Amino acid sequence: MKIRSFFQNFVYWMSPLVAIYFFLLFSGHFLSLLDFWSLFASGLMVFLMVALWLDPLFSKLIAGDFREKTVQRIFLGAGSGLLLYGACFLGSLFLRRVVPEAVEDLVSIYNLRVGSSTLRIGIFLALIIGPGEELLWRGFLQRFWSAKLGKWLGLLATSFLYSLVYLSTRNPVLVLGAMVCGFWWGYQYLKFNSLLANIISHMLWGLMVFIFFPFV
Repeated sequence: MKIRSFFQNFVYWMSPLVAIYFFLLFSGHFLSLLDFWSLFASGLMVFLMVALWLDPLFSKLIAGDFREKTVQRIFLGAGSGLLLYGACFLGSLFLRRVVPEAVEDLVSIYNLRVGSSTLRIGIFLALIIGPGEELLWRGFLQRFWSAKLGKWLGLLATSFLYSLVYLSTRNPVLVLGAMVCGFWWGYQYLKFNSLLANIISHMLWGLMVFIFFPFV
């Protein structure tokens, strides 16, 4: 009983631990150890391994999602990623016109690319960060909190936490972007219950924003 209780309680601790790690990562506290992209990817991998260990049903959920309606979910994810990119692009144009000083914040987001090749960043985004964030934030954390609080409260709580970790960047444009994207992917997961669609959407959006069609 004690072991089972420990597992159940540790699931609750996962949310603040994830938030603290990524809050510190985005603040730049760990960048003397490794570069941003390596720390981002390795952190996601560690938390995902813990999540899979804590919840044996998680791996079955992932496998089942990838087997059913695969083509439809890929198209859903691709359409979602393109729509989200379009919304963010229009938002960037709006900020340029209405809040000219926000351009500096927008440009600073792309400082994350300094020191890494485009190919390396693209591999991280497509193979680890895009899939990893959706599996961790939506597949594990949102699913857990939605079961405890209800679907909408779970969505709002997880989306709020997702954007909260970006406060350490002191970049309002990045925080706003995280808020919009977090709610977008959270609502998509709530409505369609497909991690595959979320992964495709996140992966495509990340590649377009950072690699193919950056805003600056």
